[in-house]
Parts: sequence; C-alpha cells; structure tokens
Amino acid sequence: MVTPVHIRPKDDEIYLDCNATTPVLPQISRAVSHTMEQVFGNPSSSHITGLQARYILDNARRLGCEVIGAERGQLVFTSGATEGIQTAVLSALTAVRKQGQVTAGKYLLYGATEHKAVPQALAHWNELLGTKAELKAIPVDRNGLLDLDFIAQHLPHALMISTMAVNNETGVRQDLATLEKVIRQHAPGVPWMVDCVQMLGKGQLQLAQTSIDYAPFSGHKLYGPKGIGFLYVREHAAFTPLIIGGGQEQGFRSGTENLPGIAAMHTLFELLLDREQQVFKPVATLGAYREQLLAALRTAFPTLELNHAFEYSVPTTLNFSVRGVPSRDIMDVFDAANIRVSSGSACSSKVTRSYVLDAMGLDDWRSQSAIRLSFGPATEQATVDAACARIEEAAQALRHSCLLLSDTNEDFDSELDGVVQLRFDAQCCYLVIDRSAREMAVIDPIPQLADRIEKLVACQHYRVKAVVTTEPQGDDSTAAMLAQLLCASGCDAERDNVGWPLAAQADCSTPVDCDVPTDGCLLVGNRRLYRVGSRQPVYLLSSPIEPTAGARVDFAFVGEQAAPQVLESVLGEHTLVCRKWDDDFAIASQLRELKGEG
Repeated sequence: MVTPVHIRPKDDEIYLDCNATTPVLPQISRAVSHTMEQVFGNPSSSHITGLQARYILDNARRLGCEVIGAERGQLVFTSGATEGIQTAVLSALTAVRKQGQVTAGKYLLYGATEHKAVPQALAHWNELLGTKAELKAIPVDRNGLLDLDFIAQHLPHALMISTMAVNNETGVRQDLATLEKVIRQHAPGVPWMVDCVQMLGKGQLQLAQTSIDYAPFSGHKLYGPKGIGFLYVREHAAFTPLIIGGGQEQGFRSGTENLPGIAAMHTLFELLLDREQQVFKPVATLGAYREQLLAALRTAFPTLELNHAFEYSVPTTLNFSVRGVPSRDIMDVFDAANIRVSSGSACSSKVTRSYVLDAMGLDDWRSQSAIRLSFGPATEQATVDAACARIEEAAQALRHSCLLLSDTNEDFDSELDGVVQLRFDAQCCYLVIDRSAREMAVIDPIPQLADRIEKLVACQHYRVKAVVTTEPQGDDSTAAMLAQLLCASGCDAERDNVGWPLAAQADCSTPVDCDVPTDGCLLVGNRRLYRVGSRQPVYLLSSPIEPTAGARVDFAFVGEQAAPQVLESVLGEHTLVCRKWDDDFAIASQLRELKGEG
C-alpha cells in the first residue's frame, strides 16, 4: 500500500501555483517537527511543559500583531481563513440582531470578485440568523477595482461590507485607504471585513491604524502548513465565538490550540520581521521575476493576452489567456513540462470559466481560457530561470510536434469521433469526424480556431472532405483559406462560394429521409453530409448507414438566415439543430413555432 511518506513531487517539478498553496519552508517545517516532538504540552496546563507551550503561543501572538500592525485589538489563531471569515460574519450579524436593528431589506455588501467563502458565509448566516438581508455584489471595473459610487450609494442601508486586499485569481490589489474614506464617510459604524489572505508577505499592513473590523489570514498561503491561520479583530469590534466550550484563546475560540501550526506561524512572523533575512525577496525583485516569466510566455504563446494590469496587482501573479486555445490544452502543455499552474482558483477547479474575469467584464474566451501562474515571495532566481527555459522548450515542442501529453498520457484530440462542437465566444464551429476512416468535414470554421483545426488534421492525419459554411464567403474567408490548407486534392480548386465541392454529387448514391431536394452529398466515413439550398444552405448529416440503406437525418447545421420552411421540411423526430451562433433561446423558440406550440 502507498503511504503518505511514499508520495512526493517529481524531481524536476517547477511549482508556480502559490496562490493556491505554498510548500513549507525548511525552517518552518523544523519548527513544526520540533514542537510536535519536544514541546508537546497543552498551553492550558500549569506545569512546566504546559508553560513552555504557552510561551510559544503567546509569543507567536505578539509577533503576529507586530507583523500586521495590530498594537491594539485581538489576534485569534484559527484553522484558516475560512474559519476567520465565518467568525467575522457571525460576529457582525449577531451584533446587529442584539442591537435590535431592522434587518429585512438591508444589504450585505461584498466584492463581486471575492473568494466564494465570503458570499457563501454571508448567505449561510443570513439564513441561519434570520436577518433576511439582501446579498449584493459590489461591481468592479475592467481592472478589478471596486465601484466606489456603488458602495457610497448602498452603504447607508448595509449591515456589513466585505472586501478583499488582494484577489486570489488576478492579484489585483484594492486601494484600502481610499475604500476606508468612502466607507466611513457614508457608514461610520458598519462592520467591515477585509480578506487579507493574499496580502501577507506582499505588502505592509498597519491594521490598528485603520477602521477595518475583521481581517482573516491563512498560513498555507505563505509557506506555512495547512490548518492554521489567524483572525484580526479590531479593538471594541463586536465578537461572537464560532467555537465555544473550553475557553481557549481567551474565550475567542475554544478547542486546544494547534501548537505545531502556531509554532510555524511563530517562525514565519520572525522571518517577516527580520530586516536582515534574505528569504523573502523585495518587491522590485518579484516584479522582475514576473516580467521575465511573461517574456517567456509570450514566446510560447504569441497570442497571449493578460487579464489584469500590472500596475494594479501584486507582482507574484500572472493571469492570462491565449486566444483560440482552451485552458485545458495549456494546462496539458505545462504539465508535460512539469510546470504546475492553475486554470483559475484552486477552490473552483471544476468550474469551466472564471467568475472573477466575468465580473471584470472581460470577453468570454478569456474567462474560459484563463491560466493563473503564481509564485511566492521566497521564490529564487534559479527557479524562475528554470521555468522560463522549460516554457521555451515547450514552445519549441508545440511548433514541431503534434503531441500535447499530460501526466496521465491523455490525448483528447485522438479520441474525437462523430460530431464535435468547438466554441469561441458565442460562435460555434462543427467538425464531422470519422476516426476509423480518418476523414473529416469542417462546418462554419472560426478564425480563432483555425490553428487548432489545422493542428488536429495534421496530427491525426485526417483527410478533409470539405470546409463549408452556412453563409456565402469570399475568396479571402477563413473557410477558403482553411480549405486551401486542409482539403484533399481537388477540394480547394472546385468549390462554390460556401465551400461545397462541385464534385459532391458523385457521392450521393443514397437518398436522405427529408421532404426537400438535396444538392449532392459527401461521404465522411460511414455518414453522408447532404446540402439543401445553395445561397443560405442547410447541411444534413445522416446516421451511420450501410451502402444500400436509407439515411436518417441526425444533425442539421443551419445559419442565421435559414428559411423556416426549409427547417420544417428537413427536421425529423431525432434531428439535432446545430447553429453557428450559440443562441439556445432562439433555437427553442423556432422549434416551438415549427411544432405549432406557440
């Protein structure tokens, strides 16, 4: 059986996903091990072993307060930032209820790009405590900065406001000083929580000099172990314990303290306060790292576009998208090069798009293709150099090889078969593939996907029977150019203005089951692709058939100007309509009309 001690990273792995979590620094790991083995006492015990443990606890708290500039207020050790967020929300809403405020119809404000832990905590306690407030997301601009006018308008009716210091996906840093002016001008007493998880070690904090009421932090985002964090609570701010029963942490958080984790924070705080240490690099060095990595990425992906402005973000995060390339494909390239990055927030790994980039108003393709590369302030120059060299090697491999291998040796393009939809923004391109026959037809190609289609054909050795469109095209269209690159002999020379091969009629030996005449057909493996009409054509794809059997229409590929009467004639009971533009509502409405359902 494989045990935990058998699991380890690959020897040549380059880890660039530090916004998700970080490795534990050796000196912090030693502090954890020493405390578990040698200072194992309970801080609540009165004997010498307990007093030794108490020393680590109290001294870590003192150092932590110094790091975040909290000479007043409380620093409470928690299991991590999520617990801190829950505690802050519970404390604020409980105080509102105790004060007898009218809560129904009021607002719980939070930044639209907040970590999901925040709105989910607000919704949970809002329901559990019966405050009946309305959760309202504060919009952000294209730089990810909060809308101050929106805040000013809604704050007088808010029970709480939650904002972020630094965003976990883009690294965008909010201007806390300006935020504070707006918040306190319009709502001097409203509880204010600031998620400081990504801020620790990347900028100076003087929390006691602000009116921030609650600030959660997490150890594993800055080279500490998982399962330890802390919450800053401003002096005189309302507080209700999330965990009660034992009185630990001065009654703020019951349960025996995680002393090894706290010892880790002790060492981390010492490093942050040591002006002579050379573990954490200055901001200028981190900025140079980012520029170096960006240069290598642009070499690998010439169509790369950044999803955030460097002037508004901390220097340890790069969030980018590559036009026409899905994030999964880019992830496969990086994995093959043993470089670890993320396709967005690690907590949202099953989500196919980024809600943060959506909130910023960026194009759909950016949200669906986003990659987050993040490193920590302890990153060494040698690591950055190695990463850049590896990225450039991957770029050369992409230019000269057909393979995009992942750690699990998955090659998804080689598995494609049947009808495949490729999307870019709201546009759809369709590939009709017969894998066993190595034949393919392309319907409504999109310029941004041309490279991928060309690569698919070259790497999988497909014979392209036609590149056609549902709308007339010129000689310089994407379809025309792609046909010249991809089509088998004769396809690029003899075709009409929608790309339909003039010799297609020769393949049409089997009738199709529809009420309108067809204008020839093509064999694509054991399916037949028929055309109805020539100006605004509809393409019909049969089910797999035997040479002498009739052809049932499984798919209909239609353009925006397809005549309803044509559609009504060609659509069978089993026909799936495939449009160039992804407009489900329009399709559903049209089908209802055709069926007489109103």
